[in-house]
Amino acid sequence: MSFYLKYDIKIPLIIITSGRVFVFIFFLLYLKSIIENKRSRVTFVYFIPCLVLLLVDNLNASGIRLFTFVDKLIVQENILGFNSSSFVGKDDVFVVSCINTSLFTGLILNKFYQLLRSELLSIKNKIYIYDLLIYYYLVVTTISFSTLLILGLSLINIKWPIVMIITKLLGIISILFLIIKPGLLSRVSRVKNSIEIDENLKIIYHSIKSFLLKNNSFLDSNFNLASISAKTGIRSELVRNSIKEYSNMNVPMFINSYRINYSIKLIDEGYLKNFSMEGLAEKSGFNSQENFNRVFKLLNSITPTQYLNSKQ
Repeated sequence: MSFYLKYDIKIPLIIITSGRVFVFIFFLLYLKSIIENKRSRVTFVYFIPCLVLLLVDNLNASGIRLFTFVDKLIVQENILGFNSSSFVGKDDVFVVSCINTSLFTGLILNKFYQLLRSELLSIKNKIYIYDLLIYYYLVVTTISFSTLLILGLSLINIKWPIVMIITKLLGIISILFLIIKPGLLSRVSRVKNSIEIDENLKIIYHSIKSFLLKNNSFLDSNFNLASISAKTGIRSELVRNSIKEYSNMNVPMFINSYRINYSIKLIDEGYLKNFSMEGLAEKSGFNSQENFNRVFKLLNSITPTQYLNSKQ
């Protein structure tokens, strides 16, 4: 809009609409990186909305249109960066822009919800996220939708100046918030605190170990990730992440390690003097002796029989 007012330069419509999509994409990726505690990468799927825009823009330019509602005699206006006259003959581009805005707004709000519900973030960091949502993103979102509303009305030659004024005021307010509250963005940039997250996962990991040491539920052959989550009240995702982080095992192998330790205890106590190896495997929570032998050797580098012989 500044380029247009200062130099009367009209930026191509496809650049403006694609630029808005990329803003959505990178904001979404940033929130995703906080949730996952790692840098989110741009994959092909994120380029699909831009490719759709490019395709629709080319189709409209060649005269192929699905929608035809734009008045060819509309007055040229610059509405927060959009030149109304650029949409003449490109009705579908406007529709796709509305769909993209709605789609990404929903995805971003969902990421905010996940962050505010996350068990890995402290109350302080959740306050930072909440402030960004309330004082910045909701204002920007309101501006995005009101801009599309005003633009849509202007494309059918309906004037609604009061909404235009309100939208411009919101644009000014969103900038003022960043001036008045300079820490709004800088605080959020520090939210991804790996030390804090690691510490929380460490606590969860020790609570899982404590549970398994006090409770022999793992001797049930059907005991799995869902069982740990149900009995400890810890979300499956956190159980999986904590075990992977601090044991370097996946959940099934982690559970099997407790079963193997239990079987070793039984061997040391003379269990095999009265029972078979197959009975030992079943007693330790394995469905088959073959699986028991495989896991035993994987964890101890020797078979159960070799371990038994070493004790004699």
